[in-house]
Amino acid sequence: MNVDHRFTQTQKRYAADDLETMSEARNYQAHVFNLVRPHVGAHVLEVGCGIGTMTRQLLDHAKRVVCIEPNLNCATRAHEALAASDRVSIRVCHLEECNRVELQEQRFDTIVCVNVLEHIEDDVRALALFRDIVAGTGGRVLVFVPAVQRLYGPHDAALGHHRRYSKRALGAAFTAAGLDVESIRYTNPLGLLGWMYNLYISRHTEHTTGQVRLFDRFVAPWALPLERLITPPIGLSLFAVGRARAHA
Repeated sequence: MNVDHRFTQTQKRYAADDLETMSEARNYQAHVFNLVRPHVGAHVLEVGCGIGTMTRQLLDHAKRVVCIEPNLNCATRAHEALAASDRVSIRVCHLEECNRVELQEQRFDTIVCVNVLEHIEDDVRALALFRDIVAGTGGRVLVFVPAVQRLYGPHDAALGHHRRYSKRALGAAFTAAGLDVESIRYTNPLGLLGWMYNLYISRHTEHTTGQVRLFDRFVAPWALPLERLITPPIGLSLFAVGRARAHA
């Protein structure tokens, strides 16, 4: 029986467990951060920090990282993982519960949102809030999301996804939110094969440790670096960079 977690995802332990499984994909996690790293500024707001996997890498480059994480199970693990640093703080709340003015006053120059926007029902509204938060600095919004909407299925709903994206759909959401799109690209084309295997053959609605380790050991080390030479025309995910115009 498939479980739809789209409207209960922040209440469940499964999200933290799934992120623990994905954290074992070290080559893949390094690849995602390599996409993000060139655009990271000094003052970062990470929306949906999960268990802190991306946060640890952000702290190697940013002066300060503020995290928002609505899932208490995830936030608890992130607190434990990041306790040694005094340059990070974690707020256990939904994005919609944050004070817009207070976040603007923080003068963030970067917002990082990795595998989170698809969990938010009104994605354009969230992106518009991101725009407002970084508008004072002319900062960037970095978004990493699942791609290819026609592959949306029980696995997505079980993970709490409201949608997957195409280049056109993600670009349109940025534009509707008032963000200028600096770049947008597909990544991880071979990951599509694993997703389709789960969707059409195994019917798994969770990332399995075996699959994650297999991909990270035998596929990721050569397939993901190849993208530096050849930008794939399609992929399991999309990475986009948007910029808010600085206030005069």
